[in-house]
This record gives sequence, C-alpha cells and structure tokens, in this order.
Amino acid sequence: MKIIKLFLVFIVLTIAYSSLYAQEAKTLTLEDMSDFKPQAGNWQIVGDVTMNPNIDIHPPKVVAPVEQKKKGKRVKEQPAAEHPKAVSFSAGKGILLNLNDETSKDNLITTFEHGDIELELEVMIPKGSNSGIYLQGRYEVQLLDSWGVKDPAYSDIGGIYRNWETEKGKIYMGKAPITNPAKAPGLWQKFKISFRAPKFNASGEKIANAKFVSVELNGVKIHDNVEVPLPTGGPVHNNEKPTGPLMIQGDHGPVAFLSLIHI
Repeated sequence: MKIIKLFLVFIVLTIAYSSLYAQEAKTLTLEDMSDFKPQAGNWQIVGDVTMNPNIDIHPPKVVAPVEQKKKGKRVKEQPAAEHPKAVSFSAGKGILLNLNDETSKDNLITTFEHGDIELELEVMIPKGSNSGIYLQGRYEVQLLDSWGVKDPAYSDIGGIYRNWETEKGKIYMGKAPITNPAKAPGLWQKFKISFRAPKFNASGEKIANAKFVSVELNGVKIHDNVEVPLPTGGPVHNNEKPTGPLMIQGDHGPVAFLSLIHI
C-alpha cells in the first residue's frame, strides 16, 4: 500500500491507496473553499461556532398578526417573540460550517477522490439536526443528534444508512451502531473510521464489497467489519467504483467540523 496524507483541518486523513495510484502528499486547508467543489453558499469557513444545546433547529411557528374583536374593539394579536438561534459563529478560519436554508442546501464534495481510507473527524451537531458523511460519495455514516437514544437504529449517529431501492437484489437496509456513545448537542464528537473500498478485477467486475472495518464514536467501537454491498441512500452516483470523493450532506440541517491529529 502507498499512503496519501491529507490534512483538512476539520478532517485529518491518512488515505491508503493500492499500487495502482501514484504516491503523493496533498494538504487541504480550510483557509478557503478551494479544495471543494462549488456549492450554493450554505457551507463556509468560520473561526468559532457555538451551538445552544437547549434550542432545537426546528423553531416553533410564529403566529401571524391577526385582528380580533375584544369588548367591542379590534385588537391586533402580537406575533410570538423571535426564536433564539441554535447556532452562532464568528469570522475566522479553521472550522467548516453548514447553515442551510430552503434555497441554499447543497452537499459538499471534495475535489479529490479516495479508495481505502483511515479517517478521523470531529463533528458538532445542534439539537434536532441531521447530516451525514459519505465515503467515496456513496456509503453514508449518519450524523444526527441522537443524544440519549437507548436502542440506536441505522438512522442514528454513526449508523450506516440504508438505501431506498425497492427492486429485489438492490435493497440495502443499513446497519445500526452496536451502541450509542453520543454526546449532547453542541459538543464536539470524535469519529475514527477505517474504510475499505470495493475491489474490482481487470474486467471491472466487483470482487469485494465496500467494508467499514471499524468505526469508533467518542472512543467506543460502534461497527466492526460491516460490509456494504450497495450504495446507501442519496449517493453522489448510484454506482460503485474503486475511488470517489468525500461528500458531506448539507440539506438536512446545520453541522460543523473541526480538526484532529491524524491516525
């Protein structure tokens, strides 16, 4: 194996490539977004992020002002007070932040592609939020506010997500974490992911499925040698290849990433 080392500030990687790929060293920084493909603007680099653990990202609906009669007089109902923000940030560098809305909600895709990979990342999720990181843009590890969940499902933090196919032979139902060591929303949480890309013969036929050799969340192993025979839901491409980009889901809710020392 030849090693490609990539340092993303929010993600510090050691990528192991087979001898088919040339050895090189490439450093990705978060001083700007140049190492990622263009997106709608929901992703940005900031210097600091705070997430209030008591505020859900889904605020209560504001009551529209209406006129009503009261003792013979028309009075205007007052709208609910503006809901405080779940996420606040300050300008700077070093943290990658997604703040999506109805018009800006793109996934974030790297300009580089990877095969086998040893990945460390640190993530912060506000209350009620949802995201995911896709290895090769095809195999999702779920990122969700799952604090306090006793019996985690594939849809909880660290779960390997399902796909939405209905045809026999194309269905993959995902894999729930062994346990749930999730922290409260608004705290940094650490992932260590050891991933093996699918393998193909000289004719392009798949001879080995993609595999999560190991996934740890906050120092606790939550997956051990889990094969993923098909892309999970929402992939960058619904096929399988020796390499693919990292992709981070940007349409379901805010999420932030911070740097770690590489494995």
